[in-house]
Amino acid sequence: MRVSELKEILENLDDDMEVRVASQPNYPFEYAIDGAVSGAELELDGCDNILYLVEGEQIGYFTKKAWEMI
Repeated sequence: MRVSELKEILENLDDDMEVRVASQPNYPFEYAIDGAVSGAELELDGCDNILYLVEGEQIGYFTKKAWEMI
């Protein structure tokens, strides 16, 4: 996914909406996001054009339905 694609998804959502990460479609969990950093900030070779969302604490179980909807 590109930043432009993410912006398009987010453009009509409430700015105060919480963001979480869904993980493992076969045994789904949801996680908080602790932050975001670019590959350039991390000085990773070949990753200057990548944004990393940093996984926070596991919040709980999720649903496989999320993967069916994308």
